[in-house]
Amino acid sequence: MFKANYCGYNLSNPDHDVIYRPNGSGDYLFLLFQTPMEILRPRTGQHAQPGACILYPPGLCQHYRAVREFRNSFVHFSADPEMIAPYAVPENTVFYPGNQEEINYILRQIYSEYLTKDLHYERKITALIHLLLIAVSRDLTQASQHRGEDLPLLLLFQNARLQILSHCEEEWSTERMCRLVNLGKSQFFSYYKLFFHSTPKAELLAARLDRAKDLLTNEAMQVQQAAALSGFHSLPHFTKYFKEMCGCTPSEYAEHRTRPDQEKT
Repeated sequence: MFKANYCGYNLSNPDHDVIYRPNGSGDYLFLLFQTPMEILRPRTGQHAQPGACILYPPGLCQHYRAVREFRNSFVHFSADPEMIAPYAVPENTVFYPGNQEEINYILRQIYSEYLTKDLHYERKITALIHLLLIAVSRDLTQASQHRGEDLPLLLLFQNARLQILSHCEEEWSTERMCRLVNLGKSQFFSYYKLFFHSTPKAELLAARLDRAKDLLTNEAMQVQQAAALSGFHSLPHFTKYFKEMCGCTPSEYAEHRTRPDQEKT
């Protein structure tokens, strides 16, 4: 479990202020700089521009100063290193996430929970720190996998993908999907495969199947209704595809889900 020891959101210190903790703060420190900073290290320094982040591990010197104005968001937290390792967030390294607004928003939520201490706040802070590390990990992975010029296009495709899958019951022609990113058919499918390692058709069918399975748990729902509401407009095609993917017909699935076998008494 993560434990927030202290945090701040968009907080200011005096101009040119210096933070110097030669032995660290005894915990992890995640920082998002809102103003230019200089990271001070033995015999060298590194400038960090607004939007830069750094994760200091326990026991490591924390030494930085504002170039002029001092403003940042941060969270000091305790955790076992095994909880941090899966996210592969670089330690004691300045990096510039492309999703700065998301990270800033999560830090604001952590700060709010830390101050108000509402019901279950400790559990929520744990969940939020997980979200923070996930956001950083995803951003760094995407940045390493794609060239810088591809990143704006990746964001465009992510938004398009979300729109398609969240409205999977609608009719999604190739032309309609291509219009979401203003690309031709060939480029659209090439980039989709590059970014998501799948095809829009495969992901759309999977999303429709998930929705149909959920609808079939409603005893008031007919199979044909569930199919139509999930985007399957041909009942024979729906039944065939459902059996291929689930190993049973939609009717059998609904019967099992809504009326599970009871132990004999």
